[in-house]
Amino acid sequence: MPEFITKFFAPIQLIGYVGTACSLISYQCRKNRNYFLFQAGCGLSFALQFALLHSYAGMLLNIFGIMRGVIFALGEKCRKRGYFVLIEACFALSCILACLAFGEKWWIALILFAAQGGGTVAMWTHNGKTMRIAQLCLVSPMWIVNNIYYFSIGGILCEVFNMVSVIISFVRFGKTGYDNT
Repeated sequence: MPEFITKFFAPIQLIGYVGTACSLISYQCRKNRNYFLFQAGCGLSFALQFALLHSYAGMLLNIFGIMRGVIFALGEKCRKRGYFVLIEACFALSCILACLAFGEKWWIALILFAAQGGGTVAMWTHNGKTMRIAQLCLVSPMWIVNNIYYFSIGGILCEVFNMVSVIISFVRFGKTGYDNT
């Protein structure tokens, strides 16, 4: 029993809990800029944790997720089609690299690409409601698969809490209370 408990509080798991906290805060932000910045903090934490857990597709996608968060936080000056294509290409190349160079399972890489790619499309709309629906129905469920496979307790909790947090934001902000910038 003590070994089971120590797994939940191992340093590698604590890194994931920091990412979970950043993610939860992000969904309670009214402004998209703050949302994107907290999502970048989440990505940094999980990139480190996934590197330590040998989830290389997860690591690489989170690194480029940080770049995506910064680009989206900068607003209209970075809202050019070239940035969108660059982000999606980085996600695709990350998955290919993870499979070829690090031996990542192809199905994990494919699921994570769908999650990150779909999440990016939703973020590109700059519509808070669309971003949250994508998180609830696409991004979180797909990341849960990776987190279970690599035993990221913080990752599992993060995605479950993300889905609950999105539902709470729907209640708090209603249908029209989201920033559309």
